[in-house]
Parts: sequence; C-alpha cells; structure tokens
Amino acid sequence: MQKSQEPSGYANWGMFVLLLVYAGAAYTLSPFAGPLLMGAVLTTVGWPWQLRLERGFHLPRWLGSLIHALAWVAIIIIPAVIIVDSVLPQVALLIFRWQSGGPLVEVPPEVLQIPYVGHWLLSHLHGLNGAYLSALLSAHSSLITNSLGQLWIFTLHTFFAALTVFALALHGERLTEALYLGATQFWGRDRGDRYLAACRDAARSVLIGLIGVGVVEGMFIGIAYAVAGLSMWPLWLVATALISPIPFGATAVVGAATLWLTFTGHWIAGLLVLAWGLIVITVADLVVRPLLTGSQTQAPFFLVFFSILGGAEAFGLIGLIIGPILVLLARGVWRAWERRIRLQE
Repeated sequence: MQKSQEPSGYANWGMFVLLLVYAGAAYTLSPFAGPLLMGAVLTTVGWPWQLRLERGFHLPRWLGSLIHALAWVAIIIIPAVIIVDSVLPQVALLIFRWQSGGPLVEVPPEVLQIPYVGHWLLSHLHGLNGAYLSALLSAHSSLITNSLGQLWIFTLHTFFAALTVFALALHGERLTEALYLGATQFWGRDRGDRYLAACRDAARSVLIGLIGVGVVEGMFIGIAYAVAGLSMWPLWLVATALISPIPFGATAVVGAATLWLTFTGHWIAGLLVLAWGLIVITVADLVVRPLLTGSQTQAPFFLVFFSILGGAEAFGLIGLIIGPILVLLARGVWRAWERRIRLQE
C-alpha cells in the first residue's frame, strides 16, 4: 500500500515556520551576541589544552571545563586587579594632595628651567587643583556614569563569555558531531566536510590575527612602559597584550598608564607613552592584523582590511571579529565550490 505524500504546500509552510522560529531565537540572543561569540572563540582556542589537561591528570569533563572557563576569567581579570591593587596606595596619596589644595599635575624641575615655557606651565597648571577636579567631575557626571556602566557591562559580558566556554567545553564532542551531522545533511558528506573546514580556517585565521596583535602591541608598547619608568611595567605589558583582543582594550590600558604617569609628575613621559602607544595600536590594527588574519587562508590584504572596518561599521565593536570571520568563511566556501567544479571538468 502506497503511503500518502505530504503536499508540497504544507512542506513549504513548515519550512517557513521553522525559519521564523530560528529567526526569533537569533533575535532573542542578539543582545548577547558579543559574549556568546567571544566564548565560542575562546573555547576553540582552549579546547586542545583542555583535552591534554584531562588526559594528563585524569580529570572528569565537568572539572576540565570548569578549569578551562576559570582560566580565561583569570587571564582577563587578574592583570587588571593586580594593577589596580598596586596603584591604590599611591592614589590615596594623590587624593590627599588634591584635597589639601595642591596641584593635580606637578611640573618637573627640569621643565621649570626652560625659559618662558616653564613658568607658563607652572602658572596654568597651578589652577588644576582639587576644586577644579570636583567641578570637572560634577560637569561630566553623566559621562562618568556611562563609563562606569560600560565597565559593568564589560564585567557582565566577561562572566557570560566564561559561562559560554563552560557550556560549550562540557559538550565539545557532542557539538562537533552535531555540526558535522548538520553540514552533511544540508550539503552532503564531501561538501559538508569542505564547508566545515572553511569554518575552521576562518576562525583559526581570526584567532591568529588577534593573538599576533596582542603580542605585537604588548611587546612594543611594553618597551615604552620600561623607558618611561612605569612601576611594575612588565605587568602593564602583560595586561596590554592580554586585553588587546578586546576592542579598544589596549587603548584603555595605554590611557590608564598615561594618566598615572601624568598625575605622578612624569607627564612628559606619559605623553610620549600615549603617542607611541597610539602609533603602535594603529599600525597593529590596520596592518599587522590584516596580514596575520589573511596569512592562513592566503586572503588578499585589502579584503581582510575592509572586512575588519566593514564589520565594525555593520555590527559595532564586536564586528572587528565577526566581520573577518564572515568574509573569510564566504571566501573559503566559494573556493571549495570552485575546486569541486574544476575537478568535475
């Protein structure tokens, strides 16, 4: 007896409803696209190390996943905490000086000896005292509140990214099998393998770019920290390298180092650190990142360059990561299709 086939109209409506369900799920998760994507990227980087740790110490999967997630939290948070803890005693001394009516920024003696310039700076910087700081903070209270809000959002997103790492690492093999099954069902075994390989290559290329930029910015800006005499400069170097994958992360660290040098009387060194840091960050983001990102896939430099800028324009700061992944993935899929057509000729 022949089974009745489902009318094609019902099948089309079923596919439409399914697409609506997935679109609604994507829209629901869109506010947390940044931490979810960052968690997926961090899981991809740390997954081989987690497997080695589990095999070496015979750890259960849940414990290995927990250590994996906590390790990323420690890498992101601990350098910032140590820096803040190291400067807090000196910050208290600065606040005491400002409250007593002293200037916010002291002019070094060697600068005072410069004709005209030294006395001009002394007369103008003397008015930058505690009263001026209080008035400035009051006038820009909304900006300070928004900045603190962004800091809270960054902390919250870091926590969500760590949860994503734990969840993905806990079911690593199952997710890999699900991705393989979905790819083979949609495109067949051969094409599914090629498309998954294109996804891996795109993610690996972006990760190499992020890590390379961190190393370059940390090393070259760290030289400026050491020359400027910044206390605990190796720690500032590590913080710059680790936070640089976060959009404007290295800029924030360089800005904090500049302010610290300025308020402790080394304002010329602070300005030089700021200038050198901005030069290194600009070159690293606009030249080094596209070169390293495209090195694994042999993608043209300007394709990667515009994917980074276009991603930032389309998706915001997180687009610096999403943009290259999407463009390199599209290029990898196209090249896989092109190779298959040429083999069939």
